[in-house]
Amino acid sequence: MKSLRFWLLTLGFDVWWTLAVWGRGRFILFLLLSSFLMLAFTPAKHRLWVAVACTLGIIMDSLWCILGLFEFTGSSAVPPWMMALWLGFSAWWLWLLSNFRLTWYWLIPLGAVSGPLAYYLGMQLGAMQLLATPVYVWLLLATGWAIFLPLISLPVLLSHNTGRKTR
Repeated sequence: MKSLRFWLLTLGFDVWWTLAVWGRGRFILFLLLSSFLMLAFTPAKHRLWVAVACTLGIIMDSLWCILGLFEFTGSSAVPPWMMALWLGFSAWWLWLLSNFRLTWYWLIPLGAVSGPLAYYLGMQLGAMQLLATPVYVWLLLATGWAIFLPLISLPVLLSHNTGRKTR
């Protein structure tokens, strides 16, 4: 049953992500409400972690924009739909890590590949445009995500380790 729940929640998140990126401003109220609903369903002891991960993601996107790597369509900064996406991703990622034991060394290549892939797909859906040389952008995104994903995963990974030691 755990496997079915994983696939249903992951598929649901992927549909939600696609709606957020494709629909952007057209569905902003739905995106904001649903992302806060995801936060509400996050266990209380983990909500701060979700908020920190979300904030770090928004800061990372802001840095990419400031450095002139890319820009979001119709916005000079990180738009509200992207902020909602960060909140939803952070809540989903916490759930994923809490239910499936991933080790930190797998998070580095996972981040290096999946992060830039998400931005590439977003670019294909018209949500952003590259401003710098593509190779430069993708290498920096891969490096950033290879650091970011393990970093935001630390609280859960550490709780898994302390849980093992106390058993």
